[in-house]
Amino acid sequence: MSGNLPPGVSTADIDQHFGGPTHKHEWEPVERDYPILEDMAAMFHERCVWAEVANSYTDSQRDEVYYEYGRECDETRWRRFDLAYVTELTGDEYPELRLDRDDIDRLEEQDTELFDTIVEAVIQAEQAFPNETEVVEIDPEPEQGQVVIRHNGYEFGYASNGGDDS
Repeated sequence: MSGNLPPGVSTADIDQHFGGPTHKHEWEPVERDYPILEDMAAMFHERCVWAEVANSYTDSQRDEVYYEYGRECDETRWRRFDLAYVTELTGDEYPELRLDRDDIDRLEEQDTELFDTIVEAVIQAEQAFPNETEVVEIDPEPEQGQVVIRHNGYEFGYASNGGDDS
């Protein structure tokens, strides 16, 4: 359908004019490396894979159903999970150091050496992701999702902002 639209007009413009999409979005990752870790955040880039089934028919000999598709959704969204905490891991049951985001922001304001150490550890983990990190959890749910990874003696938790950033 988008090939028949005037220049500068997208299918999203048409949806907006006529009251929005007529389907529930079916999101799937766009990137192979999912999520993308950078700038002290985990970012999810997703696209809707919904397509209208215009027709279907059954091949009796092969016992298979074939579908013909009509309209498709072109929507994409980006969601950002900000760094929520950094924990220094030790062999003990209790971590030696756990800094929540408020603690990290306070260290930045005070311009301490510990802040520089934490930022350097975060950057190293983000650059090493996903091949050289231990992925503890990746949950892209907008409301309560989180990303937790471990790298070089630290655990990094990225928390959902509570909704879509699209």
